[in-house]
Amino acid sequence: MASPGFIDGIRSLAYDAVTLTLSALSRFIPKDDRKILFFSVPDLSDNAKYVYDSMLKSGLDKTHRLIWCVHSPVNADHAIRRSREYIYHALTAKYIISTHGTPAWKSKGQVSIELWHGLPLKTIGHFAGINHPGTLARLSATWRLRRFANSVDYLITTSEFERLIFSSAFLIDPGRILILGQPRCDALYGPKGSGMEALCSILGRNDIAEKKILLYLPTFREYDVDASRRILEEILADEKFRRFLEDEDLLFICKPHPHDEGVFQTYNGEYVCILLNDDLQKIGTTIYDFLSTVDVLITDYSSIYFDFLHMNRPIVFHAPDIEEYKRMRGFILEPFRDWAPGDISTTIDELMASLTTALADPDKWEPERVRLQRLTFKHADGLACERVCELIEQR
Repeated sequence: MASPGFIDGIRSLAYDAVTLTLSALSRFIPKDDRKILFFSVPDLSDNAKYVYDSMLKSGLDKTHRLIWCVHSPVNADHAIRRSREYIYHALTAKYIISTHGTPAWKSKGQVSIELWHGLPLKTIGHFAGINHPGTLARLSATWRLRRFANSVDYLITTSEFERLIFSSAFLIDPGRILILGQPRCDALYGPKGSGMEALCSILGRNDIAEKKILLYLPTFREYDVDASRRILEEILADEKFRRFLEDEDLLFICKPHPHDEGVFQTYNGEYVCILLNDDLQKIGTTIYDFLSTVDVLITDYSSIYFDFLHMNRPIVFHAPDIEEYKRMRGFILEPFRDWAPGDISTTIDELMASLTTALADPDKWEPERVRLQRLTFKHADGLACERVCELIEQR
């Protein structure tokens, strides 16, 4: 019987063969200069959504066709992945805007704008190594990385420092990496009060304006799909922690990583809320639409904490499994302590102590936050979407 690694390798190579054939065929098909395809994970989200929304506001949809390539129907012009309509658009669109890698079928006649989905703290791309089981899977992964590097026309990042990291991680010519900022961060510079309005709409309640908001964003651990759930359950099962939330009138919101959602359920209580992507997508929003309301961000190794630096507010790193994570996944930026501008907790008692300090003394880690923000973001003006849109308008 063939091993799972061998079967996965055959599937990967078959997919690679199909996309390579599609890419070759695409070279001979004329492209529509006014057709733009959007890709994101989840559908209609992240950096691509904010660029799309900016195009709608500017009226670009009046001169261009903006199409989302999705797995399920969305409230926008869209094509379902792998459908006939999708293949047609894949062969005829001039522009591709994506957040999790340029599609492998992209041809030289098309322009790829890769927005990506966060600044790299943990290992990615070339730094991550080839950990796929089986020779065929490793060959496929290596080929995809090099093909991705060759297919990206513009990779959008936030600073010279990040340009160096992305160039090394994805083997991309630094000249094709543009420092324009993360479009999703534009939402942090929106009208005052819009964030609380968005959060009230998401939760369906209006009694949170006076509460301090704690947002917990755990990252995905591909080597243990239940790890994030266990860590959250340990937090919520602690009686002292629950009493702490009540005594301080805090709202603890957890938004799991999209890959972890299968082991979480939506919950909306007086002091604890668990949000899933469906809760956000049903009203056409993302966590960035209410991130400006958050008083303290709690995370572990999620790159969202870089974005949170725009607001210069406290961050607590709850990392009870830091040694295991370092061994199983690893970091590009080390040592972790030097890149974590906030208290690091490994127990529930330490977490409560760190949160108490963050709420009472929000300026404790300000010098480190400001230093890191200047290193990782050239722009702090809420105009990243505008700069990305100019790429298309100027071509």
